[in-house]
Amino acid sequence: MPELKEIKVFIIEDDFVFIEILVNLLESVNSEISDKNVRISYQTFYSTKEASFELSQKPDIVMLDYYLMDDELKADTGTKLLDVIKEFNPNTDVIIISGQESDRVRKELLAKGATNYLSKDEESIKTIKPLLISLIDKKLAKS
Repeated sequence: MPELKEIKVFIIEDDFVFIEILVNLLESVNSEISDKNVRISYQTFYSTKEASFELSQKPDIVMLDYYLMDDELKADTGTKLLDVIKEFNPNTDVIIISGQESDRVRKELLAKGATNYLSKDEESIKTIKPLLISLIDKKLAKS
């Protein structure tokens, strides 16, 4: 039997409820891809600073909230962290998930290398699972 391929996913989000939604989605995706000899492992982070210490693990996929509170409870954006993630590993797919709709911000982040920019609404949440499966399939095809 071939070795089980691991896909590392980081969730960087400061909303505990939304983290649970994303974790449940990842577990559902794990069930769907089990026949592909691949498994998702994930870690959750509540600030950009916390996540930046772990980027040496080179996650395959990052789900990044655009607006986060830093450790001093000041608002921070995921823009700087997106740059750092891409420096560590340009092949990391970064899905920005934001409560704010802004075409300007969306275009800026996609130009900086984000894979996708989704809003935190019910319709967008429905697209996360198929998006993850598609990204995983692409990564498996490359390996």
